Parts: sequence; C-alpha cells; structure tokens
Amino acid sequence: MIETALVELIDRATAECAEQQRADLHGRLRQIRTRVLDPAQLVLIVGESKQGKSELVNAIVNAPVCASGEDVTTVVPTLVRHSDEPTAMLVEHEPARGPAALERHPVPIERIRENLGRAVELGRPLTRGEVGLPRAVLEDGLVLMDTPGVGSVSSTLTTTTLAVAAEADALLMVSDATQELTTSELAFLKQVTALCPNVAVVQPKIDVTPHWRRVMEVNRKHLANAGVTTKIFPVSSVVRMRAMQTKDGQLNAESGFPALLEYLRNEMAGKHAQLTRRLVAHNLAEVINQLTTSLKAELAAQNPRTAAETLVELETAQRRAEDLRRMASRWQKTLSDGISELFADIEFDFRERTWAVMHQVNETFDEADPKEVWDEFIDWLTERLTDAIVQSFEWLDMRRERLAEQVADELRREYGDSLPDVERIRPPDPFDAVPKPKEPKSSDYPGLDQVLTSLRGSYGGVLMFGLITTMAGLPLMNVVSISAGLLLGSKSLKEEKDSRLRRRQTEARASVQRYVEHVVFQVNKEAKDAIRSVHRRLHEHFSQLTEEAQMEVSREIQNIKRSAERSAVDRDRRAREIKKKLEELAVLRQRASLLTQNRITAA
Repeated sequence: MIETALVELIDRATAECAEQQRADLHGRLRQIRTRVLDPAQLVLIVGESKQGKSELVNAIVNAPVCASGEDVTTVVPTLVRHSDEPTAMLVEHEPARGPAALERHPVPIERIRENLGRAVELGRPLTRGEVGLPRAVLEDGLVLMDTPGVGSVSSTLTTTTLAVAAEADALLMVSDATQELTTSELAFLKQVTALCPNVAVVQPKIDVTPHWRRVMEVNRKHLANAGVTTKIFPVSSVVRMRAMQTKDGQLNAESGFPALLEYLRNEMAGKHAQLTRRLVAHNLAEVINQLTTSLKAELAAQNPRTAAETLVELETAQRRAEDLRRMASRWQKTLSDGISELFADIEFDFRERTWAVMHQVNETFDEADPKEVWDEFIDWLTERLTDAIVQSFEWLDMRRERLAEQVADELRREYGDSLPDVERIRPPDPFDAVPKPKEPKSSDYPGLDQVLTSLRGSYGGVLMFGLITTMAGLPLMNVVSISAGLLLGSKSLKEEKDSRLRRRQTEARASVQRYVEHVVFQVNKEAKDAIRSVHRRLHEHFSQLTEEAQMEVSREIQNIKRSAERSAVDRDRRAREIKKKLEELAVLRQRASLLTQNRITAA
C-alpha cells in the first residue's frame, strides 16, 4: 500500500534524524507520519482576524459550530469532521503525561462555543475543539479546521498556524471582499504555499460590498505579481445560511458556495493520495537537505590540517564572532536611538499639527459667534483633526520603514536585504473616547435683560443731560435729554452684547482647547503603543538573525577545536562514515523525489 511505502521512507529519515541528534526534525517527521496514517483530508481555514473564517466553516457545514461575530476572535482551533451523530469535545494537553498526551472531554454540541470560551478564560491547556456532524460534504474524509487569526493577533498563534500548515492537505485563505489583499496577507500566502502548495483564496462578505468583483480582479493581479497560483472563490456566508434555512436553491447559488463545495470535493477530497505524496516529498526533501548540509560541514572539518591552518581558521572564526558582537551592539544602538527619536518626533509632529488647527480656531472665534456656527464648526474641527491624525501616522509609517532599513544596513554585509514583515501602522480613531466640546453657556440673552440694560444706560443719559438743560431754563425731560438717553441706552446695549460675544468666544476657545488636548493625549497614547509594537517586532527579527549567526560561528569554533583534537585516524574513519551516510541520504532523497511522480522504488 502507498501508506506503507510512505511510512517506511519517513521512518528511514526519522532514524537519520535521531542518529544526528536533530530532535526538531525528528518531531516534525513524527507529525508527518501521523498525518500519512490518518485517512482524513485536513483543510485549514486560515487568514487574519475579523475576516469571516468561522462564519465560513459554519456556512460550509450548515451549523453554528464555530464562534463568530464582531467581538469574537478565534484563539483555539476547532476541528470539524464527519460522524453519524452530532458530537463535540474539548481536547486538552496533559503536561504530566508527556508532550504528546491529550485528554478528550465530551461536551454538548450546542454548548461547544461556550465551553471553548470558558476554558480559554480559565487558562486551561486547551489544544483544540473537535466537532462531529453528519454532513455529506464531510463523508469522504474531509476535515475542516478553523484556525486562530494570523499576523495581527499574536505571533504565537501565527507560528502555531504555520506549524499545522505543513501537515495540511490543503488551505483556504480567507480575506473578505471589502478590501484587496494586504501586503502581510500576500507574504503569508507565499509562506504557506511553500509548506502546502494546494491553496485557494476565499472572499466572503460579498453581500456587504457592491465592489467585490473589482476587488477580486485586483487580487488576481496581486497574486500573479507575487507568483502565487491559486483560485479565488467569492462567497457570502450570510446568504448561504439564509438559503439553507429557507431551502432556496437560487439563493444558495447566489451565495457562491456551490463552486467552493465542488472544489472541496474534487480538488481536495478527491486527491488525498496525491496531496499526501506531495506533503511527504516536500518535508523529506527539507529534512534531508538539512541533514546533508550538516554532514558536509562536518566532512569538510575532517580533512587533515596543519597546526598553522587550524590556528588560522580558529582566529578567523573568533574574529567573525567579535565582528558579530560589535554588529549586534551597533544595530541595537541604531534601533534604540531610532525608537527614541520616533517617540519624540511623533509627539512633536502631531502637537505642531494641532497648534495649526488651534491657530485657525482662534482666528475663527475672533470674528464668528459660537452660537451661530457651533454645529458647522464642530464638523470642521473633527475633519481637520482627522486629517492631522492620518498625516501624522502616514509619516510615522514611513519613518518605521526607514528605521527598519537603517537597522538592516548594519546587518547587510552578513545577510543582504533582510527586512522584517511589519504590519502597516493604521491611524487611530480617538473621537469615540473623547467627549465633544461643550457649547458656551452664555449664548442666551433674553429680551427682558436687553430692555433692562437699555433702561440703565438711558436713565443716566436723561438725568445728566436733563440737569444740564435745566440750567438753560428747560424742564428735566426735554428733547435733548430724551435723545441723549436713547443714544446712551442703545450704546449700553451694544456694549453688553459685545461683552457677551467676547465671553462666548473665550469660552469656546477654552472648550476647544481642552478637547484638542484630550485628543492629543489619546493619539499620543496610540502612537506610543504602535511604536512599542514596532520596536518589539524589529528587535525580535534582528535578534533572531544575530543569534542564528552567533550560534553558527559558535558551532564552527567548536568543530574546529574538535577537529584539532581528533587524531588523523579518527578523522579518516569519521570521514568514511560521513561519505557513506551522504550516499544513503542521496538514495533516500531520490526515492522521496519519485513521490511527486506517483512512483516509489523498492528499498
């Protein structure tokens, strides 16, 4: 049987890994062996968070088995397979019984999502949830796995998803139709196609955007430019679930799911043997290449050398180790200085932009009455602050790219252009967290108050000019005194209105100033969080590169020392052993390469 031949090849390669003490490769092949013996065709549902992965699984099997919604994020994988009766269980890791020990706990299927969420909240060592359903699409051994979001949720969850991708028969990459594929999604597709070449892209949510066809065409161009050959399926999980409830065939066709289900049956479930051979061939080739590289390096160290040659090689390796330490110090200082500058510059940049906005606010309230323009002014202020936020964060994203290039320059001699995949910094929306500025309280001026103000001003005018005119023999109340009273009364009223306007303008400026300061506080907090995230990602990436280089140099130094200590006889004996082992690995590689041609030679 094909499974027997594949298992025999895997066991041969596993024995070689154990002999060379490569526990990492040994564990990888053990996982592949388990997949070969499993008749199920594992299809991973992968993608970033909030793209509709869980809804897609629910729509395929026509059952709400995976938690979905705007406020729900998948943290634990959920496996959906065929069974005669609906079943559900939680699979937990038991550390006390070994790394591969799993404990299964049955739960009611209608409460699987609730139990998964409660287990995660309690911190239980949950590996996955498993659901069994009597569905025709699953009868031929098709198994669906809803995975945690990759890229933006957690680097640990992304690593977990990539590890499972190496064992999967096929993957469905989910990216909703509201926007085109992002740079991080395309980078992830390149990674997974190297691990599992049978990949399709699913675009859900076509029911919420009328432009999904244009997005699909743009995505085709992105995939072609990235060198990724795959099919795209536009679907609507909401329409599919409605069609299943109403048993409406036309509505089901509009959902796009018939084409996707046909693809799952024919391209995935129907090619299990071919996909299994490709999976084994790919993993065996990678493992054998790593074993061969290690053996060739050791073989090169077996050649007899003079003491002078050994000393020169040792000094060269030690100088390289010193160079690596100095290089690590340089890039760490460059990164630290760059992050410090980013913290200061982004705060200054946004503060400067808000100062420009406040300058326009002051000019506006030097002339305008807040009572008359307040609503229009608030809309204008929100638009200007939004523009300032977007411009500041676009500038921050450019500075982030420049900083990554500056740090990479310190490593370029060793690694060339090795830049990390850092997600684009998105502008925040702080306005929901900041209360709107309040309209000035002194905006009302009742008519009675205006009359009283006029009377106070006119009383003084009548009295003053009346006394003056009595000296000319006129009565206290005459045309002159009454006219003066009216004039002074209107002047008092105008001055009081002007005074109230100035108070309203002052209150409006103060209110807007407090509002803008609150927005600045929120935006600076978001910017600092984004910069800290960039710092962590860059530091992790370049630290990993430096550690790998240092480990390589350390191994080289140890090999040189061991080679110098080993006698010529031992070196010759070991060299013969290594050459024989390389020949065996070459034969094993040749047999693995025949898997993709549907041929396996006898051992």
